[in-house]
Amino acid sequence: MKKILLLITVFIFSNAFAELKTANIFSDNMVLQRNTKVPVHGTAEPGEKITVSFNNQTVSAVTDDSGKWIVMLSPMAACKKGQDIKISSNTNSVIIKNVLIGEVWICSGQSNMEMPLWSNSPRWRAIDGDKHAREGRNDLIRYVTVKRQISNYPTTKTFPMKWSPMTSDNVFAFSATAFYFGQELQKALDIPVGLISSCWSGSKIEPWIPPAGFDSVPELKNIAYSVNAKLPGTPEFTATNKKIIETYEKWLADFKRAAAANQPLPEFPKYPAEAVPYSGVQNPAMTYNNMIYPLLPFAVKGAIWYQGCGNLGDGKLYGKKLQALLNGWRKVFDNPEFHFHLVQLAPYTYKNPTALPLLWETQHQFAASNKNTHIAIINDIGDFKDIHPHNKKDVGKRLALLAAKYTYGKKNLKADSPELASWKIKGNKFILKFKNVEKWQTGKEDKNFEVADIYGIWHKAKFEINNTDLIVYADNVPEVFQLRYMWHQHPKGNLWNEAGLPLGAFRCGKESSSNQLVKTIRPNATLIFECDLRTATQSDGSVKYTTDNSASFKNKVRKITYHISLKNKNGNSEWAVITMDAFTDDVSKIGIPVLNSKFVFAGKVKNLTVVTNSKNIRTKSAAEGYIEFSPYNYAPANVKKIPNASDKFFDFGDEIFNSGNYGTMQIHNPAEKETIFAFNSFVTKTHDCGIGNSPNENTDWTFRRNSDSYSQATLKVYAE
Repeated sequence: MKKILLLITVFIFSNAFAELKTANIFSDNMVLQRNTKVPVHGTAEPGEKITVSFNNQTVSAVTDDSGKWIVMLSPMAACKKGQDIKISSNTNSVIIKNVLIGEVWICSGQSNMEMPLWSNSPRWRAIDGDKHAREGRNDLIRYVTVKRQISNYPTTKTFPMKWSPMTSDNVFAFSATAFYFGQELQKALDIPVGLISSCWSGSKIEPWIPPAGFDSVPELKNIAYSVNAKLPGTPEFTATNKKIIETYEKWLADFKRAAAANQPLPEFPKYPAEAVPYSGVQNPAMTYNNMIYPLLPFAVKGAIWYQGCGNLGDGKLYGKKLQALLNGWRKVFDNPEFHFHLVQLAPYTYKNPTALPLLWETQHQFAASNKNTHIAIINDIGDFKDIHPHNKKDVGKRLALLAAKYTYGKKNLKADSPELASWKIKGNKFILKFKNVEKWQTGKEDKNFEVADIYGIWHKAKFEINNTDLIVYADNVPEVFQLRYMWHQHPKGNLWNEAGLPLGAFRCGKESSSNQLVKTIRPNATLIFECDLRTATQSDGSVKYTTDNSASFKNKVRKITYHISLKNKNGNSEWAVITMDAFTDDVSKIGIPVLNSKFVFAGKVKNLTVVTNSKNIRTKSAAEGYIEFSPYNYAPANVKKIPNASDKFFDFGDEIFNSGNYGTMQIHNPAEKETIFAFNSFVTKTHDCGIGNSPNENTDWTFRRNSDSYSQATLKVYAE
């Protein structure tokens, strides 16, 4: 009986290997990529010869020890006639029927790419999608949808994929953006088009990025390490496992010694976080592993990408992740020329109204800085109340125009939105020059331009058209410094070129200089100190000023002005110019009160005025303010009984000691319960720093340790 069972087992095992199979992406009705080598691959019995015949080519290969085989078909011209791929081994054969040769595109992203032509929900379908589906029959367009699935590791054990010719009744559930892209592209090229839809609603960009993509971008090294530490075969995986083995072997030895000696047993070591496999769809590489990797190796021309909502908070970092995605896909598809056309996010009501234009800028900069990469601007077709605009026809059409022009060389097509070419300031007006426009078309609204004055305050602006130039100004701004267009999530595009393609969000100009700003506010002020707050205070109790004019200032100080300028890593600036009557006549003591200064002042100041672009400050002027300047430690107790101060939390009126070296430089308006500026913790690597009240209970920024969140943090101190 045992011999019979063994024979059955061997028979089943051998037949499992003997069965000739192709990878799941290969099925009847598929499209193969023209004008490039085309891999055809699958599995069979190890050591078996496999022969593939197609389009007057016959190519053979032998399976490796794991049973995998791959052959390469030579580049082929487009062919509208369906042909069969015949694959045979010594014992089996497979026929893939009705195969065309043309252009193959991956269509990926999140819900706006996944949204179908039609569904039962009015919120989840394209405008007239049912009508367009019925009219969209086209045997030269073939499509396949990759089923949603994730994996901790790259795998080919995925669900079968079925290619289908586009008919009037089978395309309703297919990606609307991909459908319109394919329709327009096939019409422009007059050859077969293959569309591979691989998308997941709500997904971030990270799960679509291959490990090689993370490796290629230094700014993402932490994610790369996290991915590689879990991926067998990488140095990080080997090092992590070695560390785990050493940790557990040491624990086991300690455990045995303790147990033998009848002593308390050591606590079991915590499993290292970097070795714990990912478990959710939003984790890095999770959809790549089971929705892109199973396609490999497969010949494609490129991808269209509609994603970004899930990464809205990334700001400029999203550009680095897009770069990782592009680099990674180009590597795994072994195609350095891989074309990539992405869709700008549409206007919508997000919590942060300026996060969207910052992402627009990031998307545009990414597209402009990479070969074979372009962006479709769609700010004129959004819905403020629906994150899924239903006009997917224009989205697909604009993507197809970009592909037709830049991927397929139809140079005469008008596929590009207007783009700022140069700018200058003449008088109180911006003169803007553009490319990709011959004649402007305008909408009814005139609300999308803003200009900033010398204080960085933004004002609604007008525009005039002078041929292809735009002249932008505001009647109440005598001197302009900065300009921005659509720098808010709600404005709808209202400028198009002659082809009906909208102008995207942009900004230009430059902030007024510190000297311009302060001289406008305090014409007689003299710069005494300047420093970078992130690096100025030294461990020996001194300050490294980049400018120090204190020795040449011979007068007694009557007025003091502090100019603080902060810029976060997304490029957003916040500044404040704070003027007050002098609290000391010694110019050497008006800078940062480090230990070497031996200066402490905690008390009232007169005639406080603030000019700022910060939305966190209500103060404009106050007869009386309050400052805390000290190199020492302090506590929240309101020992001086300052009105509105807390005894429980750090704010103003705090108790200052004559020991310790935490350090504080704070300016307050107690009447408004407001910290105007704070810089604390002088001796630590990162400091407390902020304009306006800190967004936690310690409104004076104590313990925030946030100075490394700024790309710029400048303090200038002036005296009169």
